[in-house]
Parts: sequence; C-alpha cells; structure tokens
Amino acid sequence: MWPQVYFNWLRNFSPTGSVEIYPEISDSFETNLPNVFVIGDLTGVPLLKMAAESGVQVWKHIPEISNNRLDAVIIGSGPAGVSCAMEAKRLGKKYLVLESNLPFQTIQSYPKKKPIFAEPKEFQSNSSIKILDTVKEDLLKDLNQILKQNPINLETNQRVISIRKDHAGYVLETETGSTYQTNSVVIAMGKSGDPKKLGIKGENESNVSYRLIDPKETSGSSVIIVGGGDTALESAILCSEYAKEITIIHRGGDFNKAKSENKNLVLTLESEGKVKIIFESELQEITPSFVFVKTKQSAIKIKADLIYVMIGTLPPIGFFERVGIKLQNQKNIMDWVGLTGLVSFAMTAYFGKASFYGPIWFSLLASFSAFISAVSLITYAIIVWKKRETKFDHWKIFKFSYFLFVFFYFLTVYFSSSYQGYHLLGKYPSFHYTFLYSLTILVFGIRRMIVRKTDYIFYQTLSLIGIQVFFLFLLPELILPALGELGYLGSQDGYIRTEIFPSDAYWKAYGFILAWPLSMGVLYDGGITKFWLVYGISFSFVFIPFLVYRYGKGAYCGWICSCGGLAETLGDEYRQKMPHSKTAYRFEHSGQYILFLAAILTFLKLVGVFGKFYIPSFILGEMVADSVKWIYDIVVDIGLAGVVGVGCYFFYSGRVWCRMFCPLASLMHIYARFSQFRIFSDKKKCISCNICTKNCHQGIDVMGYASRGIPMDSVQCVRCSACVSLCPTDVLQFGKLNGNQVTFDLLDAKMRK
Repeated sequence: MWPQVYFNWLRNFSPTGSVEIYPEISDSFETNLPNVFVIGDLTGVPLLKMAAESGVQVWKHIPEISNNRLDAVIIGSGPAGVSCAMEAKRLGKKYLVLESNLPFQTIQSYPKKKPIFAEPKEFQSNSSIKILDTVKEDLLKDLNQILKQNPINLETNQRVISIRKDHAGYVLETETGSTYQTNSVVIAMGKSGDPKKLGIKGENESNVSYRLIDPKETSGSSVIIVGGGDTALESAILCSEYAKEITIIHRGGDFNKAKSENKNLVLTLESEGKVKIIFESELQEITPSFVFVKTKQSAIKIKADLIYVMIGTLPPIGFFERVGIKLQNQKNIMDWVGLTGLVSFAMTAYFGKASFYGPIWFSLLASFSAFISAVSLITYAIIVWKKRETKFDHWKIFKFSYFLFVFFYFLTVYFSSSYQGYHLLGKYPSFHYTFLYSLTILVFGIRRMIVRKTDYIFYQTLSLIGIQVFFLFLLPELILPALGELGYLGSQDGYIRTEIFPSDAYWKAYGFILAWPLSMGVLYDGGITKFWLVYGISFSFVFIPFLVYRYGKGAYCGWICSCGGLAETLGDEYRQKMPHSKTAYRFEHSGQYILFLAAILTFLKLVGVFGKFYIPSFILGEMVADSVKWIYDIVVDIGLAGVVGVGCYFFYSGRVWCRMFCPLASLMHIYARFSQFRIFSDKKKCISCNICTKNCHQGIDVMGYASRGIPMDSVQCVRCSACVSLCPTDVLQFGKLNGNQVTFDLLDAKMRK
C-alpha cells in the first residue's frame, strides 16, 4: 500500500492521456514511401488554416521529374487538397485531384451554423485559400467561390483504393477501375470519415449517429450527446433551440479539451435548464428508446430518442495499412531487426569496455553480441535493399555512414584490444567509447541546432556539447593525465593527488558532473576521501536540490547530464516513439526502487568504511554492500543504463533510461515536487492537437495540462522544450510559480518565425 501512496504523491494527479495514431511523416510531409506525402488533418494539426498552408509547403519537397507522368496526384479536395492543387497550378505542374465525393465534403457535413475559428490568429498563410472566423455556410460559400474563380483539374466520385509502386513512380487505382500514373502522391483526404466507436451493445441502432447535420431534426426529441470536446458541445448548443431535452454524457470531470466559448455557453444552458450534464460517466448500453449510463455513484436509465456520439474520429488506418504507409509507433520487421542490432551493439560496447575490469564472461558476451549485431546489420541492409522504400537524402546518407563508422571503429578497437593485445593510441576500449559518445553528441547536437531553430535549444545544446566534450572526455581522459605526467598537479602526497585524484584516479573527474547515485562511485568508495565525501553530499543533496527548486529537474537532465546530452541530440529525431500506454505509466517509478537500493548500499558502505574503526562489526555492512554492488553494477549501470537505455534509442526514444530507471532522476523527482518551475499554457489557444504530448519523450500528457489551462508541474519534465517549440498555436511557455506570482523565462523556447 505505502509505495502506491508515495507514487501517487510523486505523480500528483498528472494526466495520463494517450496519443492519437497518424501516419509517420518527416518534416517534409513525406511518409516511409518515397515521394508519397501527407498533408492537412492527417499531419495531426486540426486547423483549416494550417491545412491549407501545408498544401503550399509540400511543393517545396515534391521532386521535379521529367517524364510523361503527372507530377502529383492529390487525393482529397478539402482545404489542404485544393490549396495544394492551386499551388501546383501556379507552379505550372502536371497534377490531378481525385475526390471520393464532392469538394469540401467534410465541411459540408458540419452541423448547420457551426462556428469556424481561424486559428492561429496571427498566422499568415501563403495559400490562395483564406480562412476567416465565420460559420459553416459562409465558409462553404467562400470556398466554392474561390474554386469557381480558380478551376482545378478535379475528378469527383473517384475513391482511391490502391497506391502501387512501379518502375518509375506510382500507379493509383480507384473503385471505378480507373488508373493513374504519377511521380508523386499527396494524400489530403482528412480523417472525418472514420468515427471513433464506443464498443458497446446497441451501438448500431438506427437512432445512433456520429455526425450532426441539421439540428432541426432533433425537434421535440430527447437527445443524448456523448463527448466533451468542441464538436459535442457545439452540437448541444445548436440542438438546444429545438430538442425537448439534451443530456451530455462525458467521462471526464470537466470540459478541458473544449474552447472556453463553447464551455461557457453550455454551462449557461445548463443553468437555464436546457442542457443536463453528467460528468465522470460512460454509456453502457443503447436501446431504441433508452440508454444506460454508468456514473461514479450508480447506473442510471435515461430516455433517448436520438444519440449523437461525438468522441472524435480516426485516421483511415485501413487505407494506410493497405497501401503500405507506416503509422506512428507501428513496429515492422525492420524496427525489430534494428532493435536487435542496436541492443546487441550496446551489449558489445558496455560489456566490452567493462571486460578489462570484470569477469571473463563479460568478454565472451560482448564478442557474441558483436556477432549478433553484425548479422542484424546485414539483415537490415538486405531488407532495405529488397523493399527499396527508404528515400535517402543527404542527412540520411550521412547519418547511416556515421553509424557504420561508429560500429566498425568500436568493434576494431575492442577485438584488437581483447584478442591481439593492441590498444589503439595506447588506450583501452572505454576511452574510445567515451570518444565516440562525445563525438555523437557533437555531431547530432550541431544538427539539432540547425533544424530546431530556437534560442533555447541553441544554448541548451551548446551546454550539453561543452560539458560532454570537455568535462566528460577531454578533462578526465586527456588533460588531467597529461597535467599529472608534467607535474602540474603537484606531488604524489599533495592535496590534489591524495584527496581529489588519489593514486592518480583521474576517472574520478566524472564525479564533478555525474552526481550520486547516477555515478555510484562518487560516494560508494572504500577509500573515499574527505573531499569526495563533502563534494558528493553537497552536489547531490544541496546544489541539485537548489537547481531543481529554481529551474526544475530539466536544469540537470536537459542541460548537464551526459545521458540527457545523448537523448537530446542523437534521440532528437525519435522523441515521438516514447510510449504513452498505461503499461508505460506503471513503469515510470521503477527508478524509485533502484534509488532505494542505491541508498541502502551506499549507507552500508559508508558505515562500514568509517564505522569499522570504532565498532569493528560495522565492517559487515561494507561486506554486505560489496556482495550486492557487483550485481547492481551489472543490472543497473551496464544493463539498464547502457544496454536498455542506448539500445532503445530508435525504438522507444532516447529517454527510456531517464524516464523509467535512472536513480538520480528518481531522486530529483522528490525535489521536483517542491520546484517553482512550470510550463504555463494559454488555454484559449489550445486546440487539443496532441502534438505536445506526442513529442514528449518523457511520456508526459502535456495536452492534458494545456487543455485545462493548468501549469504543468510533472516531475518527469526535462525541459527539452519540444512541447513549447512545436506547438502550432504557441500555447506553452516556460516560467516559475512563486506563490501566486508568475515569472516567465527570458530565454525564448518558441520556434523562430
């Protein structure tokens, strides 16, 4: 019971929402299929203005290929598709739009008088389609007028059922049997045709609808509306003029995802007796005349003539799977082969560099893992070659070349040291691993600063590169040994070489940055000196608590730590892969058990080291600690931090170790409960697009905070700034909360315009 109470205190009622499934696309809108692009709603941004803009921007990435084929076939004629067609016409491209119904059919299906919000207000689109604050009917009138004045190549009633790759490009087939040859494909079909289902008995009754067309149809009826978002509330508002009675069934405790205007209107209607709201409730069964609802207190029966299920829509997953477009976090054979290869390489690296100080089986395991990694690499290359679905740009070519360089460099170093006794540059593999680790942070850090254009990311990445390269590589591995040999660190019995680096243990310099218990050796040391005892305690229990109190856990995890350095640079492209499932949330506090074990071992060690001179039996504490510590080193330092943490980079994002297992992060979770740091949100701007949550590689449901307008205080936050910089409506901002006083950070984390 007590651990759960403690974990609940740490979590502090943090939201735990899931992430919607969309196609996996690059920054250039491209899917895993070369020259097949996705724009509009299916990018995850449900804004008409942004959808229209994506139709313009995608042409910057569609290649120019000279042949008799179409330059692009555009699937869908909503704002995104029509905008894309108009831009193609302006550029003189050969294109065709295929529409399964009629132009702007999704907007046509909106309820009558549905309000249209032109968000974000300050955004100026380059599209020929201009979206303004209005209502459905006026918007349709404007859009059709634009289409009339600027006709495009459009074929209606042509539902695409297949996209097949051939020798030159793609062949599209429709339900009518028509085929079209094209160099590129732009999918702009939206997602409104696939409503989310409740999965309950009676869901297919004739009185159940997933879309409100005409509110007048509810005249004199008892209406049930399921949902708590804008669509549900707008439907209730529109029907309130006609329906006999309206009941909103919502599983949440508040309309946190709805716009404040809609929320206030519905609450006003409730106070006037026109709408009844049942929060924290779920529909259990539907009959032709009634619905059964489960509430927190009991199950109730409500009269229902019409039921409108307004809980959102899903992307056309079946279509994407059929044509071979990969969905976000969908795992295929290449992912599993890649995971096997990276995990086995991580085993080679971590057990290999430790084999010179550990048992013989470390070396055997490292060598066997190297073989598995090589086989996985060859298998991966064969799959890529056979499928030929990966489009290689300059960055991908460089990235894969770099990975091959790291792979062969370390394997060469390891095998030559282990089996031939030749140490490159006179250094063991641990030196070369640290060199490669630092080089990787440098290379991918430069890339991050170029791609993520914010002042915050620029200075954060510089900090991570500087600390890793200087303090965690050059200083302990090259500078200090050189200074020692030259005599600049004093005599053998001087303070520096007895208290700070006893017996020339320059590796202890890592402890200046890597605090206990991330680096257990800072305090867990049989020959610990007064310097390291004072420094270690001060660093972990004075400096870091102050840092976290003022700036949040991310001040260390996101700006200083080497684990965070690799995660924010190498892992930058893969942050969307972090799972947001219930299982992942349950694993979040695993590090608390590791922290507890680390604390017990360190306490027993220090009691034995200092207490045995006063009470000889205290040496038993040190003996017990040492008998367990070697297991801790293998399981935690090598297994979880190294093999699992690094091995999962391209599969589950680079923060698996930081989020789930790191004992120092777990210690800072305690400190963070008292921190002033917050991520503030402007609820009025939030469109509940889920981009912030999707890009959080700590698995935080950022949207759960933002949509409620609650300052985010999750102990998991590492200040990576992805949620702030990638928000399409500039909802989020870093700051501090001191009592009731809010202070925003001066360093801008938002993307430069």
